Amino acid sequence: MTVRELITIEEFVTLSAKLNYQLSSPRVHQEALLALVLGPADLGEDDRKLLLRTFDVLQAGYHLEKRRLGTPGILHPLRAAALLCRSVRPTLMHLLCSLLHDKDEDLTLGELGVERFGEMQSAYGDLLRELGPERAAALKARIDVLSNDDPHGYEAYLGRVLDSARTMPEVLHVKLCDRLDNTFDVHLQHPGITRFNFYRAVFDILFVPRFGGVDMGRFHFMPDVDQGVMLLSQLFKDLTFLSLLRNEGLDKVDADTAKLFNGLAVAGIREAQWLALESFNTTITDVHAQRAMLLEVMTYCTAGGIESVTTHDKGGDLDGMLLKTFKAQKAGERRKMLAELFLDRPQLTRMVLTFIVVFAAFINDSEYRIRGIDRAGTTAA
Repeated sequence: MTVRELITIEEFVTLSAKLNYQLSSPRVHQEALLALVLGPADLGEDDRKLLLRTFDVLQAGYHLEKRRLGTPGILHPLRAAALLCRSVRPTLMHLLCSLLHDKDEDLTLGELGVERFGEMQSAYGDLLRELGPERAAALKARIDVLSNDDPHGYEAYLGRVLDSARTMPEVLHVKLCDRLDNTFDVHLQHPGITRFNFYRAVFDILFVPRFGGVDMGRFHFMPDVDQGVMLLSQLFKDLTFLSLLRNEGLDKVDADTAKLFNGLAVAGIREAQWLALESFNTTITDVHAQRAMLLEVMTYCTAGGIESVTTHDKGGDLDGMLLKTFKAQKAGERRKMLAELFLDRPQLTRMVLTFIVVFAAFINDSEYRIRGIDRAGTTAA
């Protein structure tokens, strides 16, 4: 199956730059910002006014706050909404949910302080009054579902999203766009790889006797540890979410979900390909070592290694990686574990090559699923 990405890395970077340019203005032009977010989406004048009210909430809440990568905090909800507009035909409720999906998680009294929190809540109250009781209640219910604050962990939070999928499908669409934005976010700090064909590189490594190795030029480099950990974390989260959707039969609950499901899988492939190529370009440069690694991963995958979560003693070095990651998350040591993985470049490269196969399997095989990943967490098969 050929599935085109919903947005290329280059388009994502351009969208981010345009939004950031508008946000950097001494006086933000709300209409211009709205036009950028909406892109091809066509909403009526009344809906546009409500979206401008929502911008007031976000600007009061996020103000000048930065994300961990240094980009404005407000950029994430704006960009997630923009991705939604470029993927489906959104309703007003779609866009309100997307713009405010992190409100209860990020814009808290503890994070903002009394004054800013009061300004944000005042703007939010104005928005709810203009929506009216019925739509305001619907919006608050959806924000509650999307807030990642479940004391039982990430899988329990995703379970809440899944439970709402059939009655509130826009929640599922928003969550998939949220994951898409987070997956691409790390790439803003690095040059793109569009002109480097991953599959051509793999063919040359495997079949061309005197292939000289992957050469991406001097301006390509591996991300630093913090960025690498963030990207690996996003890929693991994508794998978990796609697995849960497929396991519960929700990956095709409607046409928009099916489109976004495949789009997120393609995004995971692109980011994993980038890491693999950067690794072959900078650290594992010997073609014989690359060939052996590709064949090792091929054998692992075709022998059923990606069919279920297994313990280390059932197979090779790749076995147990998912289980180890989720156990580390529950123990509060996920970042440490991912940092160790990122610094172990051979194991990292094996892992991202496996990610490529897993995401491709989700796209190409409608029956593919990973046994052992469910709402209760991850268990070994």
